[in-house]
Amino acid sequence: MAVVVATPTMASTKANPGAVPSRRLGKEELTKTHKAHLKKQDNSPHAPRAVKQPVLSDAYPASTKSIRELEIIPLSELRAETHHRGKGIIVKAISAPFVGAGAVSIVEDEFGNADKLAIYNQADSSILSGVPEGCVVAVKEPYYKNNGAEDDFMICVDHPSDVILLRFTDPIIPESLRLGPLLKTAEDWRNAADRAFIEKDFPTSVFCYSEALEASEDAAFKAPIHTKRAGVNLILGRYDAAKADALASRTGGPQDWKAYYNAGRAAYGLCSYTESHTLLTTALDLNPTNANIQKEHARCQARLREEETGAYDFPAMHASLGPHAVHLDRGSFLRNTRVAESAHHGRGLFAARDLRAGDVVFVEKATLMPNQYEPARASAALYALMVRQLCDNPSLAGHVLGLYDGGYERSGEEGAVVDGVAVVDVFLVEAIRTKNCFSAPRSTLEDTRPSVRDGRQAKGLWVHASRMNHNCVANTMRSFVGDMLISRATRDIKEGEELFQQYVPVKTMVDVRNKQFKDGWGFECACVLCTAENRSPEAMLAKRKELLAAVEKLCSKKMPGRELIPDAKIRSVDRLAKQLEEAHEKDVYEGLPRLTLIYPCNWLVAAHRGRKNHGKVVKYALKVLRNFGFKVPDESEVWDPREIYTKSGNATLMTVHVVATLRTLAEAYEALGHKEMAERCAEAAEFGYVLVTGSKNDLTTLDK
Repeated sequence: MAVVVATPTMASTKANPGAVPSRRLGKEELTKTHKAHLKKQDNSPHAPRAVKQPVLSDAYPASTKSIRELEIIPLSELRAETHHRGKGIIVKAISAPFVGAGAVSIVEDEFGNADKLAIYNQADSSILSGVPEGCVVAVKEPYYKNNGAEDDFMICVDHPSDVILLRFTDPIIPESLRLGPLLKTAEDWRNAADRAFIEKDFPTSVFCYSEALEASEDAAFKAPIHTKRAGVNLILGRYDAAKADALASRTGGPQDWKAYYNAGRAAYGLCSYTESHTLLTTALDLNPTNANIQKEHARCQARLREEETGAYDFPAMHASLGPHAVHLDRGSFLRNTRVAESAHHGRGLFAARDLRAGDVVFVEKATLMPNQYEPARASAALYALMVRQLCDNPSLAGHVLGLYDGGYERSGEEGAVVDGVAVVDVFLVEAIRTKNCFSAPRSTLEDTRPSVRDGRQAKGLWVHASRMNHNCVANTMRSFVGDMLISRATRDIKEGEELFQQYVPVKTMVDVRNKQFKDGWGFECACVLCTAENRSPEAMLAKRKELLAAVEKLCSKKMPGRELIPDAKIRSVDRLAKQLEEAHEKDVYEGLPRLTLIYPCNWLVAAHRGRKNHGKVVKYALKVLRNFGFKVPDESEVWDPREIYTKSGNATLMTVHVVATLRTLAEAYEALGHKEMAERCAEAAEFGYVLVTGSKNDLTTLDK
């Protein structure tokens, strides 16, 4: 589904907050205006679906009460800019819905009062994403707000669990709104569901099958209805409901293979492969020659092997990627890690065994990741998917809602099922999204190619990876293949050692990056690099900033290509680089990265490379590696670049620039006639590229 962002607008209040408006738009005026909007509505199925992302400063909690616990009030008692705690309304839709960022309907209560009802954040799988005319809904603890113009108000439902679609025979519906059952018999409802299914109106089909089940007491009649509803729920991705329906369809006979088969498919959809394997094995025992069961059973066994061994066919995974194929059918390998309390920030991830540099730490399939790589839409798409999945599959709540929320005030009832619906607080969802999501290219391998368009990043949620704390000189590095996150050790790690990642690429200046961490996640980094740099006097920090700015201005913040750079400019940059190096105190930076020196040294590498001054290329390339924190010698010493990942200590910063530098070193050594050193540098670069891209890949892709 395409997603566009609907930016909330601040409306000026046209009535005193808490007061009953002296005048509201009447039913006739509301209906007339609504019909005019309906005429302009774009009914194209391919039109981008707008999403109203919540503003956390406007947060209010979702209702956790049953509609039957609330005092039902008429629309005329709604007060402006008020959340009516302890109250509820029951209304009937008297118009077709206008669908935009939400679904707006004109509704009427039992006393003939009319108003606008705007329902946001409903999934396409829900009939409430566009309430059909004539349906009766209950709104729990409604929020009544001004809509921007004088006398123009609406009932705003942000939390999807705050509105309930009532069955036509529900005794809570007032007599004047009660239509009675639209269809008389369970068979009629079943037939209506079948017709809706044929028309691909799956939400209506589920609703009608539900009515058929409520209208019948015949177990023999209900079993196939459960089977049909399970199938529709599988199509909608409502795996919790599909599994429950499938198991409810069992009769104790040989045809129960279908119940276990559907339940197994639903468990597979939830990535619960052990449960899926058990259910599919039972289905296979009941029907051993069924090709579909055999196929699903084998597929499930493949996921279990991945979970157990961590063995993946990465080339095949890369080859399977495409514009519409980013969700890979793979399991998550997490056995090398465990979650425990961290001395740094709450919980963290720890090594469950000794790991060598380059080892897979874990591979995780995204809990949630939409196929949306446009930066302006990626965040909204992930938010919408999170809300939908928490509504459709309440079993996800334990995984997703346990993540860090930045201090959002919770009710403690989020994820609980009330009135048959999981309580979903959209502001909590957004708080969790902003603190835990990752930006992911379609593949990190593609992202390292210079020819790839910048900024093509999806947003995704990987729950296990979200447990890992930040460190500027992290001991792991993540990469992506579709919706799979690969974490590898960048150096040797002992069992029980905490695992760290970089939340975002590390900024050069300690004050700038720690402001980013403070604003984004509420912490200041206490890694060895930040701790050491914070000991540096303010005057030295200011001096480094000044010198780096001078280098960037002289070089126009651009790296040289193959063009010939004038000697005078090279000497000027070299002079500034030396001054910048002297501005790093030895007692502070011993064995640590010197981030402000990376750009000028990289520039000098490129400048000397263009002049084919290979000796100078070696000199400054070694400085680049040193400034990333790697232990390297002076250019005259013999060394083995393949050992930099294991013998450089615990304060190195691994990036694709390290790989590029090693390749440049290999080229320079080759030109100088040092063939063995060139080969070693090439091997070190290949190893580093595994860390960067997640698997062994052709280094020449860096040039494409």
